[in-house]
Parts: sequence; C-alpha cells; structure tokens
Amino acid sequence: MRSILGLMPLLVLLLACESGALPAQVASADDAVTQVVDSVIPMEEAVARFRAHLPKPTGLSSGADSRDELVAKIVQALEAQDTLAFEDLAVNRAEWAWLYFPTDVLSEPPYELPPSLAWFQLQETNRKGVLRALRELGGHRLAYQAYTCSEAPSLEGKNRVWTGCRVTLRRDDGDPVALRLFGAILERGGRFAVLSYDNDF
Repeated sequence: MRSILGLMPLLVLLLACESGALPAQVASADDAVTQVVDSVIPMEEAVARFRAHLPKPTGLSSGADSRDELVAKIVQALEAQDTLAFEDLAVNRAEWAWLYFPTDVLSEPPYELPPSLAWFQLQETNRKGVLRALRELGGHRLAYQAYTCSEAPSLEGKNRVWTGCRVTLRRDDGDPVALRLFGAILERGGRFAVLSYDNDF
C-alpha cells in the first residue's frame, strides 16, 4: 500500500503549490465523518472499522533493513527532492493500523483517541514536516556525516520507537550542523521505517 500517511498525493505537487490545502485523501468528507463517528463508539469497534479494508501485514515492508540505511535514504531523498522516496520510507496506513496503533499510548486510557483521528493528526504532522524540510534543504548538496538517536528506544509491544534523532550534515559549502530531520523511527522485526516526519525547521 503506497501512502506516506496519506500525504504523498500532495507532496508530488508540493514544489509547484504550497497553498497549505490538504489533499483529498487526508481531508475528505468521509474521513471527517469517520472521526466524529469513531469518537462515540468503543475503541475496539473504532479500530475494526478503521482496518476494515486494509490488508493485514505480517511486518514492515516500508522503510529499510537498518536504521543507518533509513537515515541515509532520508538525506538522499531531500537532496534529490524525491517525494516518492518519503512515501516508501514511512509507515503506511495498514502497517500503522495493524502493527503500531494497538500498542500506542493514544489507543489506551486516558487518551483513547479514535484511530481515524490519530491517523489524521499524524498525516498532518508529517505533511508539514516534509514540506518544511524540502523548503529548507530540498535540492541542495547535502554532505551527510553522522546521526545520533536516544540511547534506548521506547518499547511498545513488539515495537521499538526511536526518538531524539539528530542528523549531522553540511548544506552546500556550509558548516556541519546537527538537525532534527524527523521525529520518530519505528523498529519492528529488524526493519526500520519513519513513524513521524516532525522536525525543528
């Protein structure tokens, strides 16, 4: 399933249009209705409805086989302004629904955020993060040097979530800087994918 948290249809056109309008897949009337309905039904039923037409993955197909490879590919995507690469590197909707959300703190009391609303919010965060990163770094020559993340991931069921990552690189001929290019990486079954493209630009 090809969906960078629903943002790729917009990102393909982002360099030509930065109006801020949401793509139809993200802000459709159906999604809005689902969010309202999900907020008044039990979590178990809300999750079942959200998964209804999504294939059940056995593991992550998005991302890369190592964290090092994933980070390097993010930098390469920025340098090449390759919007489709961001899609391939991120957790898709089916992976999020079946593998991640069930153990996410937002699915549990006291939050119990309906999955459609949690997904919508994540898409928005990612859309804005990728747009910011591309405006700042897209098309520049980026000399990738290193990266660091938190010393230990947070454990959520079979998931390991890495945060606090900063990537050191040089833009064009500038000095090396450590930047937060993304917010979180999901590790599951020895594979790594971007969970959040939130950044500090």
